[in-house]
Amino acid sequence: MKRQVVGLKWARTCERPQSIPVGRPRGAKAAGIRFERAIGQQLLGARRGQWFEFEDRNGHGWCQVDFLMPWGGRAIVLEAKYTWTEDGHRELDGLYLPVVESAGWQRPIGIVISRNLIPMNGRAVARSTLSQAVEIAESRWAVWHWLGVGPLLLRPPPVHPIAACTPAVAI
Repeated sequence: MKRQVVGLKWARTCERPQSIPVGRPRGAKAAGIRFERAIGQQLLGARRGQWFEFEDRNGHGWCQVDFLMPWGGRAIVLEAKYTWTEDGHRELDGLYLPVVESAGWQRPIGIVISRNLIPMNGRAVARSTLSQAVEIAESRWAVWHWLGVGPLLLRPPPVHPIAACTPAVAI
């Protein structure tokens, strides 16, 4: 599992750090990357692969969200998982959402977008549209189920894409 932030001091957007190597995924990881790429081709108005730099009690760190997009005056952080697991929600709650909020995005919510579903634990609920997933994301782990074909959005987000996805505070 990825790093969890503890006592977050600050966060900001950044470019990919030069110290992080670019890998060549194979097997299941490559299938996940292809799924993420398919999402990126369909999901207009979202920032794919936005990097963040931050500091917490554990020191300096970086993280990269899969997708960051505006929705109704909020920021949605989408974590793409080819097959759903609880780890995606733990990454959102323990790392991505606190960092994105500290970097100035308004009231971010996290949703896992997944192709394959396995039995869920009751905390997670799968929905077939982003609108439906957003509705439950406040109180439950929201999973947006997409099979990798067909359109992702049946309607555009209800606010201007640039305005809602711009940090409120510059650090």
